Amino acid sequence: MTVPALAPRPFAPRRTELVGRDREIEEVLRAVDAAEHSVLTITGVGGSGKTSLAVEAGHRLAGQFGRRWLVDLTAVDHPEDVVVHVLHAVGLRSAHGDPHDVLTAELQRGPSLLVLDNCEHVLDAAAHLVGVVAATCPELTIIATSRRPLDVPGEHRLSLGPLPVTDDGAPGAAVRLLAARANALGARLDVGGPERHHLLSVCRRLDGIPLPLVLVATHLRTMTPAELDGRLAQGLGLPSLRGGTAHQRTMTASLDWSLALLSDEAVGLYRRLGTFVGGFDAASAIAVGPPGTTPERVAETLCELVDHSLLEADTTGSTTRYRMLAVVREHARAGQDHGADADLAVAHRRAVLERVASHRHRSRYFSPDQVAELEDLHDDVVAAIDSAVAARDAPVIVGLLTSTIRFWRVTGRIRFGLDRTIGALDALDGPDRSVIEYLRADQERLLGLLGEAAVHARDSLEQIRRDGPHAWLPFALGVHGDVAAAQGRFDDARAAYHEVSGMYDPQDDPRLHALWCANLGGIELAAGQDDTAAELLEEALEIFLVHPPVWLVGRVRGHLGVVARRRGDITSATSLLLQGLDDLARYNALAEAAPLVDELALVLAATGRPRDAEDCRLAAVAMRRRMGSPDPTDTEDADGESTLSIVEVVELGRRAARPRRDGLLTPRELEVAHLVAEGMTNPQIAARLVISPGTARTHVERIRTKLGVGSRVQVARWVLEEYVDRQMR
Repeated sequence: MTVPALAPRPFAPRRTELVGRDREIEEVLRAVDAAEHSVLTITGVGGSGKTSLAVEAGHRLAGQFGRRWLVDLTAVDHPEDVVVHVLHAVGLRSAHGDPHDVLTAELQRGPSLLVLDNCEHVLDAAAHLVGVVAATCPELTIIATSRRPLDVPGEHRLSLGPLPVTDDGAPGAAVRLLAARANALGARLDVGGPERHHLLSVCRRLDGIPLPLVLVATHLRTMTPAELDGRLAQGLGLPSLRGGTAHQRTMTASLDWSLALLSDEAVGLYRRLGTFVGGFDAASAIAVGPPGTTPERVAETLCELVDHSLLEADTTGSTTRYRMLAVVREHARAGQDHGADADLAVAHRRAVLERVASHRHRSRYFSPDQVAELEDLHDDVVAAIDSAVAARDAPVIVGLLTSTIRFWRVTGRIRFGLDRTIGALDALDGPDRSVIEYLRADQERLLGLLGEAAVHARDSLEQIRRDGPHAWLPFALGVHGDVAAAQGRFDDARAAYHEVSGMYDPQDDPRLHALWCANLGGIELAAGQDDTAAELLEEALEIFLVHPPVWLVGRVRGHLGVVARRRGDITSATSLLLQGLDDLARYNALAEAAPLVDELALVLAATGRPRDAEDCRLAAVAMRRRMGSPDPTDTEDADGESTLSIVEVVELGRRAARPRRDGLLTPRELEVAHLVAEGMTNPQIAARLVISPGTARTHVERIRTKLGVGSRVQVARWVLEEYVDRQMR
């Protein structure tokens, strides 16, 4: 059979430098080298850079494959035309016979690389073609790009995610890409300069997806990063590119292209899922899905959306969680039926309330796992509260606030929680308002706003006593007692807690009794009754340790540490304070941790560590600032505010108790440690020492392990204390 020839198309040129995909390129090259893989499919959401990665891989493989073709299937409208389109791309015409046979004969002539770009809209035909030629051409390698996998034998799949916004504390590939494209257009950006914060924010808003980053880079010719960040916060339409395929010129067109490949059911659910701000599970998807849709169909549709790279699925937990990237979510929302907005908003907030309430029903005493799960729900909780307040949906407002308020307290979001609580009050009246008022009083107490807290605690307690709901009376009494203690009215505080003790049976709810002991023990400690406080705190600790995990155990240990310090037992005080802070660090419980950090500062000062003591004092000030407290100790002399986290404070305390560690590091590791102390990133260290970034990363990890520290900041502090300070003394 004579096959007329065409001029074969040259392999696609590199349009721009590929930024931030070194790991993915290595994975492509390893997959191509692996004998068991003849087909590699690169999947990902539209705009994630699948084509750029495939083109770069093709150029890297030039020495391995003398015959290379890139075939863009975008222009193929009919599945039956796929094989003919590929034939023309490799320089052949089909005369008579099956075009698959003609193509196979050509591809059997020697080592060949065939890149099939944009397969998703002709997926079945592309998969059939790949299956035929891959099975009969032993020296052929195929790289396909598609929003869905091909599902053919021998296929290796590489899912292309967003570019990282940060890398080991330095601006990541997303920021470098944005700056590089903007600078190529005439901007003058420095990723390490004063614009860094806004460049990071822009990249986070766009989830690090290359296409929208390239699109917004055009705006940086005429506006500052701060202005662009502000515009994106309000919702900025992305510009078009002059070139490329139609579905790649805007992010909207790229996502529209994906939607055209979905079933009507999938499009409908996709639009409605855009109402979620963060992650969600199948049950929540069912709750906001079109009326009448069965759970089975929702499950199938979620799989379809994941297959098309419009949803990300996280299967690492006990329940699969789904998430839309920010730009995908905005696209989904833009197509929502505005006539159904109110019904969808109701469905969303009811779904969120059900999820949040399930945590409260499971346990009132937060475990680290519960905190992590609520962290994942937090953005949707806030959106649901705002929606409920706007609609004056009192049951949902009360349900969400009472279920979330302790989470805000545990994780240090005190000011945030107070602002949300106050904002909800105008939508409430009667008993509902009384409940939220006592929650408000507790947050005001934690922030040191004691005058306001006393008024609101008293008023809410009186109203709940009179009108109910009486189930909340013990909690309102507890807040009233805590506020009284904070004002130094210890007899009033004791009276409130003794009234609470008559409302429950310690045998029926031992952890509630432990909470009572812990709170009253704290009151007695503040009153200077150390022996009584120690007895109550030890009883609380004994119960908490039988029923772990409980977030308040950290505060109890810390309070026992205060007792030990007052008794002159510095060793026990140090141990108990550090244990308590270690427990609280798992929750980032700033409100509970800040007083213990102040106590640790006193211990360190007493043991001759004035620099460490001052660092702890400043760390406690910073913690109060972060939770929004107008702390009376927060004076102007705190200009050098500490950035130490609770974990880093714990390490500081443990390091202070350890002997000096001369000779612990090798000479090379010590050299790397000093460069870390200078603020260098791993790539900068690698360039200075003429080693690979991977070797630099390994050195830093070994240093952390040897020193027993968890961050580069702590490595820098070790260098300062062990070498710089000692040389100055």
